[in-house]
Amino acid sequence: MINMREMRQNEPLVPMSRTVNSLSVSSVVNTKAFRDAFEEMPLSRQVSNSLYGQAGRILRAANGTEFEYMVAVDARTGALVADNLGRLPGRKRTGFSPSEMGKIKKCRAGVVTVHNHPGGFPPSYRDLFTASSYSFVKGSVVVGHDGSVWFIAVESEVVVDMLAERYNSLKETYADFAEIKAAEWLIEQNKLHRLFEFRRLR
Repeated sequence: MINMREMRQNEPLVPMSRTVNSLSVSSVVNTKAFRDAFEEMPLSRQVSNSLYGQAGRILRAANGTEFEYMVAVDARTGALVADNLGRLPGRKRTGFSPSEMGKIKKCRAGVVTVHNHPGGFPPSYRDLFTASSYSFVKGSVVVGHDGSVWFIAVESEVVVDMLAERYNSLKETYADFAEIKAAEWLIEQNKLHRLFEFRRLR
């Protein structure tokens, strides 16, 4: 298990590679602005520090690739609960195995998850659906290789119903793009701010 010590001021979160491609992690992730995005989350300092460190682990592993990884930390203490960095990663999708989910469900305080989007896209339909569907998910963080940081916290099961209803109304017209359109619609619904917190933090 990685030692989640406080990083030194001059130590980058993600060392920059000399070989760069369109999926390389931006140097923005090594700035104060990126760090501050985690401090702005409505979480304890202990949990936000842990998520920042875990985001660094994920971005280092995925740098320059289209792979996605996911980590879950205890929503109260920030302790690592489960991650999937030790197995083959997924392209444009990630998730936990049954054994990893077993550990997560046993976490009494619930978990906050963090995963990466190589293309820097906003949270997907699946991200929103997962955050809305499981009461043990207290928050979800999406970090883009471009340095973007998104935070989702859902307080009402109404959100998952609205998302599913919107998807069903769009799937005949948009087919494979219905999930994207449904997610975009939910993001744009300012009236939902009391049901969920959904913000781009950087």
